[in-house]
Amino acid sequence: MISDNLAGALSKVATHSFTKMYNPKKLTIQRIFVSYWEAFLNDPEIIRRGLRPVVRHEVIKMMSCGTLSSGFEVYECPNCQKNHIICYTCKSRFCNSCGTKYAKLRAQNISASTLNVSHRHAVFTIDHRLRDYFKKDRLLLNVLFDAVKDTLFYTFNKKNGKNHTFKPGFILTLHTFGRALNWNPHIHCLLTEGGMDEKHLYKKMDYIHFEALRKSFMKCLLDKMKQFYQNQPIELKKLKLLINQIYREYPDGFYVHAPKMKHANGKEAVTAYIIRYAGRPVMAQSRILSLNSSTKMITYYYQDHKTEQRIEVTEHVFQFMKKLITHIPDSQFKMIRYYGIYATCHTHHKSTVKDMLQSSLKKKNQRLSYRRELILTFDTDPLLCDCGNYMEFIAFWVPLSRKNGGCYYDSS
Repeated sequence: MISDNLAGALSKVATHSFTKMYNPKKLTIQRIFVSYWEAFLNDPEIIRRGLRPVVRHEVIKMMSCGTLSSGFEVYECPNCQKNHIICYTCKSRFCNSCGTKYAKLRAQNISASTLNVSHRHAVFTIDHRLRDYFKKDRLLLNVLFDAVKDTLFYTFNKKNGKNHTFKPGFILTLHTFGRALNWNPHIHCLLTEGGMDEKHLYKKMDYIHFEALRKSFMKCLLDKMKQFYQNQPIELKKLKLLINQIYREYPDGFYVHAPKMKHANGKEAVTAYIIRYAGRPVMAQSRILSLNSSTKMITYYYQDHKTEQRIEVTEHVFQFMKKLITHIPDSQFKMIRYYGIYATCHTHHKSTVKDMLQSSLKKKNQRLSYRRELILTFDTDPLLCDCGNYMEFIAFWVPLSRKNGGCYYDSS
């Protein structure tokens, strides 16, 4: 809660409004959850099955994003005394706006340390009958990462005749969702078309044997899944029966798509990949078409992956919310992972090829701040007053906990 003194001060603040930057009536995921969260918690299915603690935590953070309850800073124009409040963001992995913003920041930081070489984007998918295993036990998602990692190291070293000494660089991003918001775990991979040998020399390798890659990935993943369930005989027996059927149906292995990238080199490849895949929310809010408050029915659309046709879905808002929260990752689970010469433990490779690093060719990009982000995106400076002067920081409020109210600082 905000203190009475601070509330009184805030009531006198004439908040500067940038109405041209957004539509206040636009349907957003945040507004949907704020409107229906309490009722959603009383849904019979939610009461029966419960919610993971991380879901409650991330949803509450997201609902308070950009509001006074999340904390704020107050700025004042020294010329006309007009005030402006800037609310803090939640930085939740479930928040669409925060995810988009930090994808840009992450792309800048990562691209500064990537090699200026050709890259390829690959997608590793699994059979639809295996998906529920990864949903019931989310620790299996680590197995999916490991299977892709081991497959890539095996494929590159087999071609080069090395014993795991040839190291490509790759960044793996996990997506658990399909376009229809269904549970569909798969891995997006940004991969260098080459790697470092034992002498720390970079060797280009732009040909990838897809048949070997597909077969290796399927075998590696299925073997690791059997090992994961080795102490659960009932589940293991069911899994083995399914695996035998999968081997018969997939003689060429699981589907792996790895086309040539439009922008394949260094910074361009990494920036495009991170923004599009690593920071991608479960769904873009622009896909929400309508919400009937009386019937609680929501309509949204998606592009079918195979036909590329637009498909509209109308369902109860609670069902829509259940689909979204399913994809909230467990606490501390890393959705983006770095391997080979892009892993932090292999920075010694980078020191030997400084001429190939983007960071040696260009200075690091300026860190994206709230103010700079608005200037770049909307051509609007939030601290520029209508009178032409720049506002100055005068106070802030930070919520310390729900019990003690918060911390308030006034520069005066």
